[in-house]
Amino acid sequence: MINLLRSDLYRLIHGRKFWVVTVLSILLTAGLLTALILLSAASGATQTDTSGVTVTANAAAGLTPSRRLMDSHTAMLSSSGLGGSSLLAMLIALIAVLVVMDDWDAGFVKNLLAGRRSQIGYVASRLILSALLTAWNIVVSIASLELACVVLGVRFRHTETIGSYIGFCALKILGVITFVLIVVALTMITRSKAFGIASAVLVGAGIMGSLLNIVLAMIASYMPWVEQLVQWLPSNNVKLYADSAGLLATANGLPVWAHILICFTGWIIVSAGATLLVNRRRDVC
Repeated sequence: MINLLRSDLYRLIHGRKFWVVTVLSILLTAGLLTALILLSAASGATQTDTSGVTVTANAAAGLTPSRRLMDSHTAMLSSSGLGGSSLLAMLIALIAVLVVMDDWDAGFVKNLLAGRRSQIGYVASRLILSALLTAWNIVVSIASLELACVVLGVRFRHTETIGSYIGFCALKILGVITFVLIVVALTMITRSKAFGIASAVLVGAGIMGSLLNIVLAMIASYMPWVEQLVQWLPSNNVKLYADSAGLLATANGLPVWAHILICFTGWIIVSAGATLLVNRRRDVC
């Protein structure tokens, strides 16, 4: 499996998809944040903290930005579309589907798995590759957002401790990995690129989460215990906190950070386990 993963990483890094999605991740996060701040400064608009930015300026009138203020670093990350059920998550999931299905499209998988009695190593390498691709793009997005704030002179009302900031970022990364692995699992189980792309849009954009909420709510009217399942949907857990302070609240008798960690880890295990089980001795064709 290690050799397969090393080969996959080499092909990914030396391919165009990797760098295209990296650039798009930066544009969708730091690029949009920069555009928002500069446009607000040019028009003299003042925005509330709900959007993460407060600017008082009017370049047309010869005034310079007098204050660019955000509530906190973690609030800035949340308001910049970083996390599950977002355009960024959908983009990464789409690229992960294309990367995973490359071997089947090219027919390379037939030669790669020839003579192997089990496909577990190959399938596991595909799942790990998708997780690493996701983690890379989220880390790059976080770094580009922080750099954009430094360049634009943004100030923060509250400063988190290093531990709470790292914990917040780790959960954000884990959340997006969860969404992406769910999509990759569905793709590898069906072995359909079209289904994988559709899943990336539905899951990554949060459409599937909303539909599941509606369906489970209807079922819960007849079976009340089903309502407990709604609280463990990944799409609902990403809404439990907007900054690092929210991680210390409680949900279902647990700290929010613990509830989210259990939820995301559980869905990753289920997704990976189902994919490995279905493809363990499955015919390559």
